[in-house]
Amino acid sequence: MIQRRVVVVTGASSGIGMETAEAFAGRGYAVVLAARRAERLAEVADRCRAAGAEALAVPTNVADRRQVEALVARAVEQFGRLDVIVNNAGFGLFARVHETDEQDMHAIFETNVFGVFYGCKAAAAVMIPQRSGHIFNVSSVIGKRGTPFHGAYSATKFALCGLSDSMRVEMLPYGIRVTCVCPALTATEFFQHSKRGQAAQSSFQKFKGMMPASAVAKKIVAAVGKNRPEIVLSAGGKMLALMAALSPRLTDAVMKRYYVDITKRLQAD
Repeated sequence: MIQRRVVVVTGASSGIGMETAEAFAGRGYAVVLAARRAERLAEVADRCRAAGAEALAVPTNVADRRQVEALVARAVEQFGRLDVIVNNAGFGLFARVHETDEQDMHAIFETNVFGVFYGCKAAAAVMIPQRSGHIFNVSSVIGKRGTPFHGAYSATKFALCGLSDSMRVEMLPYGIRVTCVCPALTATEFFQHSKRGQAAQSSFQKFKGMMPASAVAKKIVAAVGKNRPEIVLSAGGKMLALMAALSPRLTDAVMKRYYVDITKRLQAD
């Protein structure tokens, strides 16, 4: 009997996480869904079951190590193994660096960085004895180049790129893949949950269009088991990362236009 493959997806109640969970369900995976919003999570689980998949909803705050460990333990208890984890949960913070509140900075690192760190550790503890598995850490294009008003968020996403780079090589002896996913601007609830984020959204849209969350999900699902160190989505996102590496000064000039545009919109509010 072929054992069904199992995936854990955090931040699965909306956006990239929701689309990724449903995409895996369509591929026949048993799906373990994690997020704080239990009602929304249950709705996603129902849609996964309607697609013919087994689904388990586990309300989880990834900033709490014990809850993340319990999430992975539930997945293994229910399905006997763990083949993929998508560490996707996170939120944004809209503020200039010098105006960022210290408590807000701690909070965003606790979720966006430590939440992924806990997921990586818990998954590795299961995957290493299996000698197989794939870990996806969802960073961002602005984890390759910081942008104005998103210094704190960019810092967390830069951290995920470094964490993934290190872990990817460390997991090679165990047959475990690690992929860092860097979406560009994506149509999710990101800006709605980021204080004064509507100004940032409208300014971002002037420079590049928004990709659907389903496009990110498809890339993640298609990469399972493959040697994909990094997935940078959209031509604009790849161009920004390349430009930032080759000419930081030119990139600063482009970012200044974005900064000025946001500032004008904020003053008009």
